[in-house]
Amino acid sequence: MLQVIYGPDTFTAHEKLREILSSQVGQGEEPGNVQWIEGKAATPGDILEACGQVSMFTTTKVVVVEGLLARFSKGDGRKKPAKGKKRAAKTDDLGEWQAFSERVRTLPESSVLILLDAELKGANALLSALSPKPEEVTLCASFDQRELVRWVQERAAACGGRIEGAAASRLVALVGADLWLLNSEIEKLVVYADGAPVQTAMVDNMAASATTPSIFMLVDAIVERNVQVARRRLDDMYSKGLSTGYVFTMVARQLRLIAQVHEMRQHRGAQPSGELAALQPFALQRATQQAQRLSEAATRSALQYVVDADRAIKTGAYTDRMALDMLITDIVGSAA
Repeated sequence: MLQVIYGPDTFTAHEKLREILSSQVGQGEEPGNVQWIEGKAATPGDILEACGQVSMFTTTKVVVVEGLLARFSKGDGRKKPAKGKKRAAKTDDLGEWQAFSERVRTLPESSVLILLDAELKGANALLSALSPKPEEVTLCASFDQRELVRWVQERAAACGGRIEGAAASRLVALVGADLWLLNSEIEKLVVYADGAPVQTAMVDNMAASATTPSIFMLVDAIVERNVQVARRRLDDMYSKGLSTGYVFTMVARQLRLIAQVHEMRQHRGAQPSGELAALQPFALQRATQQAQRLSEAATRSALQYVVDADRAIKTGAYTDRMALDMLITDIVGSAA
């Protein structure tokens, strides 16, 4: 079975992946039947061999490959193709990956291959060659304003509550398009309303105040290798109602920003690009200061711990809180 999950909305991608994993890990089975492969360096043989390794103790083998499709994206999806050229990605120059796309279709039912990617820009040759069916693809696209309001209302209903349209619009206006933070706020508001519809006044009273400084302070404690302060900051954020998933995502993002600062410094005169270019001046300054205290090697190590912790959460090996606590301990202990 093939499943493709991609797009800039990491919250929806995270939930879809969890849904698939929970449906494929049999009752009473260990999450060891799930194998993760880094797509940036994987070969067709690596992936196909992993898909074929079904244990006698499990009913299925799930292989999650992250970042594979991005290797085959062409263009940024905005430029018009040159005259006489087609926009569609060519599949005749895939080499060994052409045979891979054909082999995927012959995988046994006991093997589940999940391709997990962020946003794919432009045409994608491998995705075209795989030709997944509509039910095999989950596109996690960003929402516009109207879709966000509808999502807030649907999420409130899923949490056992109800939020009025005006209140949903107000929440989106205050929090923005961050689904992690929106979900955290919705959960708090539903509890606060205690069975009544969530109204605008409740949103104004309960909506998150500046959470970014809290994330900065937590990361500050991590890069300063102060595990006690880091845990205090973490407890404080939980007491304010922030979800573990949101905290985890924001810590991971801040570490990525620090890594990008290190990369920028390797190229003298280089201007901030990517996520760095989109930051407010104070946020860029904070990431730069943190990069001065966390070496490039320690940053790379910390990001690997983030990957490991994220996988532990997704496979059910640890709860969100356990994985985040261990992440902080591992990063602080490995800092150099």
